[in-house]
Amino acid sequence: MIFKEGHCSQEFYLPIFGKTNSFASFLKGQFIIDVCEIKMSDQLEAYILKLARLTNEVIKKLGLKGEATIQEVTKKSTLSDFCVPVFKLAKANGKNPIELAKQIASEMPQDILYLEVKAEGGFVNFKLNRQQCSREILMHILREPAFYKSKLYHKQRIMVEHTSANPNGPIHIGNFRGSIIGDTYARILKAVGAEVKTHFYVDDLGHQIPVVVIGYQQLNKHKKVKPKEKIDHFLGKIYGITHTIYDIQKLKQELKEKYQFIIPGTPYWLTKEELIALDSKEAKERIPIQELKEYQKNFKFIFEVQEDIYRRFPALYDDLLESIQKDRLDLPTIIPELNRKYIQQEKEAVAIVRSTCQKVIDGQKEELALFNIFLDQFDWEGELQWSGKVDFVLKQLEQQGYLIKDGKARIFNANKAASLEGARSYLKLKDDYEVPKAILVTSSGDPLYLLRDIAYSIDKVDRYKMDRVFNVIGKPQELTQKHLNLALRALGRSDIANKIVHLNYEYMELKGALTRMSARRLQYITPLELFLKTKKAVLETFLEERDYPEEEKEEIATTIAIGAIKYSIIAIGLMKKMIFNPEEVISLNANTSTFIQYAYARTQNILIKTDFSWKASLARNLAELQEDEEWAVIMALAKFPKIIQTAAKQIKPELVCSYLYDLANLYNKFYDSHRVLDAPTKALQIARLALTFATGVVLSQGLALLGIPSPKRM
Repeated sequence: MIFKEGHCSQEFYLPIFGKTNSFASFLKGQFIIDVCEIKMSDQLEAYILKLARLTNEVIKKLGLKGEATIQEVTKKSTLSDFCVPVFKLAKANGKNPIELAKQIASEMPQDILYLEVKAEGGFVNFKLNRQQCSREILMHILREPAFYKSKLYHKQRIMVEHTSANPNGPIHIGNFRGSIIGDTYARILKAVGAEVKTHFYVDDLGHQIPVVVIGYQQLNKHKKVKPKEKIDHFLGKIYGITHTIYDIQKLKQELKEKYQFIIPGTPYWLTKEELIALDSKEAKERIPIQELKEYQKNFKFIFEVQEDIYRRFPALYDDLLESIQKDRLDLPTIIPELNRKYIQQEKEAVAIVRSTCQKVIDGQKEELALFNIFLDQFDWEGELQWSGKVDFVLKQLEQQGYLIKDGKARIFNANKAASLEGARSYLKLKDDYEVPKAILVTSSGDPLYLLRDIAYSIDKVDRYKMDRVFNVIGKPQELTQKHLNLALRALGRSDIANKIVHLNYEYMELKGALTRMSARRLQYITPLELFLKTKKAVLETFLEERDYPEEEKEEIATTIAIGAIKYSIIAIGLMKKMIFNPEEVISLNANTSTFIQYAYARTQNILIKTDFSWKASLARNLAELQEDEEWAVIMALAKFPKIIQTAAKQIKPELVCSYLYDLANLYNKFYDSHRVLDAPTKALQIARLALTFATGVVLSQGLALLGIPSPKRM
């Protein structure tokens, strides 16, 4: 049976388990137990089950074909809480929907669950018994604060791989959005019963790693290492500078070797005069015109990069340049050579590469920890290569006829793999779409990231025994993720391909900053920078005039800033481009974590003025909650479990944000309309304190699912 959440166009299915600890026993299409017998985390779901059972009994009694569909009523103009639309039922039985609704309403039995059943148009409307339901819902929450947890994904083993930033510098806000999305979704999956492991894939192979390793080695050798910042930030600068020096030397060498054209000066630095040399008569005579234009373009680009980086980091640039010049390093030779030695697992190469990479990883971990993000495991790409699994994948693809050879290069025929059964439908590829080929091994014989990622994907499922794998990686990797999935199918592992999900997201930018980020050009924004800008905005706005000790101000500002950053990234949705504005994300008048944290702090401020402590003996007072504003909060609290389940199933963590914002708004409206501490009667005071306590519990639990702290004072 399908139940719908009315006016939201969201269908949800109620799982039916066995007799022990069941949501419901189901026999011949009818529920046969009463709501008070249902043991479940979702009280609203229990009500829906009972309304469905009672309505279906009437439908059967009237001799009609079909079953009831229960909807929540969200229109403010009506006083009902749930309804049954009878249009489909009427059509199936040749009845007038308006008359049929009246007939069903008149036959509904009296029950403690609802006060009124009324036909309106083609709907059967139910007004719940607020006294009864308020008591049941709040008792459930107060008795079990973790009431929102469920067994929706019970015993499912799920891996969430996220962040996986290159170990050649700090995390930037592009892949940091993936860190927050991955961490949040992992928390949600745990809340619905999954056994979740978070993994970080360390890309310690490839050109970028020996660049930073050699630069760092040179500074150490000549005793010029003087970092005054986090080590990953420092190594990121070394990477950008060393890469620039490498590019200059490589281009000058190419001109000399291919065209016997020598640019004067040091091989590691470019001057304006040297750029002019490329426009000389000699250059035009020696170098073909098209190639010359390309060299002029490349030299101009590198010159601009050199000037920009040197302007920002002159001391470090001078240290690196001097260290490399002193030893007359041939960077175009030793950089790929170190990479090959590392791939071949030579002991010395492994030691120096691992040591440098680990320093970067430690710095990245520290930055993630600031935002309460911790990973279970770091998987090193190098170890996968050394295991022989990567070579095995390549041989298997060749044997299956999916490789195109071009000298040393190996190219994957992805379009051929797309014709395999289930491939196009799983990846949502149109029949006429020709999937581009993918290079797995370069013309120089070096394996690329995609090839190793195929082997890693097999490891994820086979080695770690996962039922589902979410690859949290940005939109620019869409095609690569399709290639990965098709390669698994080409290997005969559609079982794995069908377990891999690309959890896609758009990148983000900082308002007023450069729109294009580049580790190569040292143009990026780090999470730490984002945090410091946001914290500064907090201190300069609503905390500036607060009469709090400075230490407490700092603590509150940190809590608010972390929450604001994480919440804003989740709340916008995964596939929307984001321009981050520190002032906007801390607003108390918008959908922000600050607004929600403030509502939570308000609940705690009320409670701290009393000696309120929930006891079962106070339950009788809960029936006092009869006002519309109170009922709206109670109904919102009851929806929390379903929100979490829907967020998990639809991969929409933003639903949690919307829910918490709505709940905070509803509580504020209640607080603005009704007295709590000086309520007219003692019973009502206790009831409203219980409502306040329950709201605080849900706001805090919801923020925790987003990895956001709940400050008791703001």
